Amino acid sequence: MTVHCIVPARMGSSRFPGKPLIKIAGKEMIVRTLERALLAECFDRIVCATDSEEIADVVSRAGFEFILTPDAATGSDRVAFAARALNLDLVVNLQGDEPLVEPSVLCDVASALEKHPDEWVTVACPLNPAEAELKTVVKVLVKDDYAVDFTRSVANEDAARWFQHQGIYAYSRVCRDEFSSLPQTEVEKERSLEQMRILGKRPIRIVQSKYSSISVDVPSDVNAVEVALKKPFGRG
Repeated sequence: MTVHCIVPARMGSSRFPGKPLIKIAGKEMIVRTLERALLAECFDRIVCATDSEEIADVVSRAGFEFILTPDAATGSDRVAFAARALNLDLVVNLQGDEPLVEPSVLCDVASALEKHPDEWVTVACPLNPAEAELKTVVKVLVKDDYAVDFTRSVANEDAARWFQHQGIYAYSRVCRDEFSSLPQTEVEKERSLEQMRILGKRPIRIVQSKYSSISVDVPSDVNAVEVALKKPFGRG
């Protein structure tokens, strides 16, 4: 089977407007994320899905493919539109704010999707207890390799039960079409977590990663990524 990668990116992030084009050590974040997908060497096609001609221009000049999409409620809605337009089935949605994603994890996700195309697939990594109450770090509760809940804040004393959720989803055409046909739920909008729309309706399989996620959710996260890139044996 063939697996593709779509990286959704928009300029209008509520917490960090324009963040796909923020320079990280001299290179736009969206380009760094696309380069990590390329390093995985497990995708037949890598495409940036965006509503911004400015992002599209940067992506194109870096040698990557793009598709322009209309406004979308979530990244998964944007990916669903792009995959439908490109006639793709199995797709890994790598969120554009994951410039240090581990390529081997992307391959693990692609493999899990090939084996379980009737399920969603996503990633969990160890949660830093110091970030239990930090709302920019999404948490996932896992039971028997499946997600049972997602939230943005947990009590410090409860942190050991939770994992950090990483910005990667994978799904087949059927699963995406099901998702995009459903209305946004109140809990999805309240928590600003798109996966809540499908939780309980479709199994969400968890791929465990030993690598902590360093995503860019707010401007202060850029420094953490640049620090990681400077480490001689880091993920740069």
